[in-house]
Amino acid sequence: MKRFLFILSFLFLSLSGMMAKDIKVRLFSNKVLAQTIVTPHTGKFHLLALDRNLSILDTVYDVFGDTLKEPMFFIHKGNRIEVRTQEQRFGDYEALMLVAPVDTDAWIIKGAGPERIYSGKVCFRIQSGEFQVINIVDLETYVAGVVESEGGHVAEFEYLKAQAIMARTFALKNLEKHLEEGYNLKDDVTSQVYLSKAYLQNKDMIIQAVRQTRDSVLVTEKGELVFGAFHSNSGGQTANSEEAWSQPIDYLRSKTDSFSLGQERSTWTVTLDKEKFVAYFARWFGVSLNDPQLRKEVVTFSQPQRRSVFTYKNKELPLKYVRKEFGLRSTYFSVQEKGDKVILNGRGFGHGVGMSQEGAMEMSRRGYDHKQILSFYFRGTRLEDYHNIQGL
Repeated sequence: MKRFLFILSFLFLSLSGMMAKDIKVRLFSNKVLAQTIVTPHTGKFHLLALDRNLSILDTVYDVFGDTLKEPMFFIHKGNRIEVRTQEQRFGDYEALMLVAPVDTDAWIIKGAGPERIYSGKVCFRIQSGEFQVINIVDLETYVAGVVESEGGHVAEFEYLKAQAIMARTFALKNLEKHLEEGYNLKDDVTSQVYLSKAYLQNKDMIIQAVRQTRDSVLVTEKGELVFGAFHSNSGGQTANSEEAWSQPIDYLRSKTDSFSLGQERSTWTVTLDKEKFVAYFARWFGVSLNDPQLRKEVVTFSQPQRRSVFTYKNKELPLKYVRKEFGLRSTYFSVQEKGDKVILNGRGFGHGVGMSQEGAMEMSRRGYDHKQILSFYFRGTRLEDYHNIQGL
């Protein structure tokens, strides 16, 4: 009974009003899960039963004095979750939570795709008919996981520090993005990619980068959190914010970015069926597929400098729609006709707004520090301790 009361008091803040340094991230957010398999890394943990409001009801399983590393199965059963091991069934519950004695202890989670490793607490629930897995994790641990997931394959310390500040800034600016759904952020590109805690080959450097920038965020001259946009490669010129979204932002203006040139994702080529490509433009502009002027302008379209739209007879087609329609790496491309095909010679990877990751990596290689990297991609901004920002 004492142990249960201790757990109640320990978890109260996490479930009813989380501390500012904690964050709730929905895992496998773009997948439909039928079950999740979790193997405790340390073998010591509590499994708690929760109600639909995520208030604690009881302890389902308690392995603190001994250890258990047997996989546990969390299975979607209608509006409840069945939990079991290979040999023992514990029952069906509205929601459940795994808690380890130390937040840094890890869970090996198999949901969809490869296994993932997370620390902190893991909550399982049914919401609007969906089986959801939510990681409740310290902000800095989350930031390290994002850095590894987004660009941790490169051992460039100043880049990793810049990426850590971007990840932290984005997280804090978007804490309320999915609050009505019961969590803060997702683990995919609609928020930030968060495939695990930092544990791979550059983990020590990543963790050090996070520690050295702890609590630092990027703010405007007025002290407001920036929209921490980043992408893989700008292709040599970043994009204005309104080219990807609707609103112009003064610190996200297009600029020449020579650091992104010559990198792995700086150029690309795609070959498409010419008639299908032209037909898409003809439908948009409401003209015949055989309109000779449109055909000529489409198959000779060129972008010496980034453009946001294709214009024909005073009507505009946003290039982001073309990118989506044909699954292109970016909107920064030129077209060349070749028989019954068109060849798109493209530059960059991603929306092009904000920090080019490959450009930032190259700046780090050339000796620029993280402050110089961030000021290059976000003009008129500065670093600030997020504790000094009202409302955080």
